[in-house]
Amino acid sequence: MVAMRARWSVAVVLALVVSVASLLIGVRVADAHPLHTTLVQLTYDERTHTLEGSIRVFAGDFAAAVAKRAGAKTPDDDRVADAAAFGYVTNTLRFTDASGHAVPLAWCGSRRSGDVLWLCVRASSDALPNTLKLSDQMLCELFDDQINIVQTVAGAKRASMLFTKGDGAKSAM
Repeated sequence: MVAMRARWSVAVVLALVVSVASLLIGVRVADAHPLHTTLVQLTYDERTHTLEGSIRVFAGDFAAAVAKRAGAKTPDDDRVADAAAFGYVTNTLRFTDASGHAVPLAWCGSRRSGDVLWLCVRASSDALPNTLKLSDQMLCELFDDQINIVQTVAGAKRASMLFTKGDGAKSAM
């Protein structure tokens, strides 16, 4: 009887240890988001020949990518200066015209809402949006399963595309 109680006590202790460890591991996993995505929403203004892009990205991932590119430590508060953010975006989100020439981006700001960072860029070109090519490799240096979603709107025309690590340029419309 004593041996049976001892075995039962060991089993209960082991079950408790495994349960607590699982909970602790689960909390750490829950803190990290399992999806590695960005969302770029591009709107073409026919009057001004400008594409305006709103980029949604997780602040921690973005700060880590910017720091990695700069060879620096990721800031504890996941804050990134606008100049550093714009530098990163111009290297990972690229537009080219039909001749293959780069279409320069202009910075129009950023804002943070909780764990999400919203970045704003503009691209002005006389080229029609259906002649532009787009490449989006944001955060691909961090995550092999990174998926970048791009949605474009030009008048009544809408298009969506996905970019993954190593994808080349695609038609913007």
